[in-house]
Amino acid sequence: MKFRFVISLILLTLITPPANAAIKVVASKPAIINVSPIGSGDQISDVAVNSAGVAIVGTVENGMTNLISTTPLGGSDGFISFVDNLKNRTWDLRLGTPSDDIATAIARDKSGNFWVVGSTSKPLEPLISPSLDPTVLNLDNVLVDPVTNPSSELLRLVAWKVSASGQLLGTYFYDAAGVIAPTQISVSTSGFKVIGSLLNEGETNQFQIDLDSAGVFTNLAEGKPKVSKAPAIATIKAGTNNLKSFISKTTIIGIPSWRAKKPTPVLVKYTKNGKALAANSFSGKVLKVMWQSGVGAVVLVDQKGEFELHILTNMG
Repeated sequence: MKFRFVISLILLTLITPPANAAIKVVASKPAIINVSPIGSGDQISDVAVNSAGVAIVGTVENGMTNLISTTPLGGSDGFISFVDNLKNRTWDLRLGTPSDDIATAIARDKSGNFWVVGSTSKPLEPLISPSLDPTVLNLDNVLVDPVTNPSSELLRLVAWKVSASGQLLGTYFYDAAGVIAPTQISVSTSGFKVIGSLLNEGETNQFQIDLDSAGVFTNLAEGKPKVSKAPAIATIKAGTNNLKSFISKTTIIGIPSWRAKKPTPVLVKYTKNGKALAANSFSGKVLKVMWQSGVGAVVLVDQKGEFELHILTNMG
């Protein structure tokens, strides 16, 4: 009987689920990087997510071949490119005019459309054509060409509405009093709120403006630039779990094997009870973290001025 008891105990041990393997901090590798000539001005600026993948926006001049396949519009162009859950590009679209354009921020509305904001230069407008003195006979029928305004400064705020499948649904403008550069667009009760900087007469202020679902800009307000301090730990809801984004300087709760040799950005997935489930570290400054069921964590990282996009399926 004792022998049978020992055998039963051994079998029970074999079929008992093993304890969870120790969680380690894995160095994240970017899924998307800026593939462009050095000094080109090409830039990834912002991202948005849905259940199918990640929408990436930015500005392109002569590179970004891994994200952009469409024909240039002229000068610099804004762009939006969509990457699916397998990290494959499914569609892309240039945004802009024959002049210079930039795209800097993106948000998704309740209908699933993407709204991209940026800046563009005003179209060249012919000025009053010089006229010949009517008292002088024009025997040679000399024609005087109208003078045009050659300004290429980004004086116009622009919003592009793009469907989830990549069709441009609308383009909307707001003429500013100076050089304007939006940095953020977020959903509000009336549509969207756009925030950025406005350079006018040598002074840079922060601006805020409303944008409704019809593409109408209203309620422009200016103020002194606000310096906001990022929280020491940012928490992102991830289904029934939480993601914690912070700078690790020594150890991490729930991961005893980790000890940072220098301050290192990390993203850790915890249960609501505080149990660590997965962890990644980054080389560079973490700018934005988003989470989407079926995709995982999407992290935008500034690596010495070049933006990288990390897609972490282990954070799903």
